[in-house]
Amino acid sequence: MRPTAATKQTGKIAPTHLVLNYHPSQPHGWPATGAAQGVGATVGQHVRSRKFTHNGRRYHIGLLSYGQPGGSADPLYADVPADPTINFRQSLKDSFGTDYAFRYAGGFLGRNEFNVQSYSVFAAGQTESSPLLYGADLYVVYHPDLRRGDPEINPRLRWIQVATSFTAGGSPEVFVDNGQRANPFFLSGGLTSIYGKQVFNFYYGVARSPLPGDETVLSDRFIAEIFLVRDTGSKDAAGKDVIAVFGGIRYGWQVREVQR
Repeated sequence: MRPTAATKQTGKIAPTHLVLNYHPSQPHGWPATGAAQGVGATVGQHVRSRKFTHNGRRYHIGLLSYGQPGGSADPLYADVPADPTINFRQSLKDSFGTDYAFRYAGGFLGRNEFNVQSYSVFAAGQTESSPLLYGADLYVVYHPDLRRGDPEINPRLRWIQVATSFTAGGSPEVFVDNGQRANPFFLSGGLTSIYGKQVFNFYYGVARSPLPGDETVLSDRFIAEIFLVRDTGSKDAAGKDVIAVFGGIRYGWQVREVQR
């Protein structure tokens, strides 16, 4: 395990909320990303980039660094939403502000809450029996610091993800990643069981494949912020369900053509 980029930049011994603890591939307790995967499992470790070839063109898929020093491409902790492209607060309010009131706590009171165990890209070249597949994943386990007042694990604790994804020929669209349900909560995250062990985690995983015969130059970019939230079960003066928002993580990946 190692300190986050924020701690290294300041040089101070400060409370850290994100622990980089990359593991080999492991079950995550949620549905598999691809039909051929079987039991849902992480990519594993911290694979920053991969190169692949498609239709005679060379491509690079890599994690976004967000200006981190030394070419680092770790996920970034955030006390509050800050990405200007996503505009988490306003996007969430626009989509669910009629029925939910979001109260931002400004992060956590404790430390070492987010244990990042997989943050990787992958690319599997096309063969006679399978198409090109590429994508990325992020796997985080939540460990509350209860002595310092972090939110305890229970069914009311959830995740909210706001993201933007755009491909070649498309326009970027910001969306609350909730599986098009009547609430803002992310599907593959929360309290689950992994072979009898109770775990509170978050898993994002995507595997993409170009359409057969599509000669379009590949270009993908995905940016997201996730935040741990709690449905308080209470209503505000306007009768809206109150959601407490704690700390979060900013991450992303992209595919680009590599010129020869």
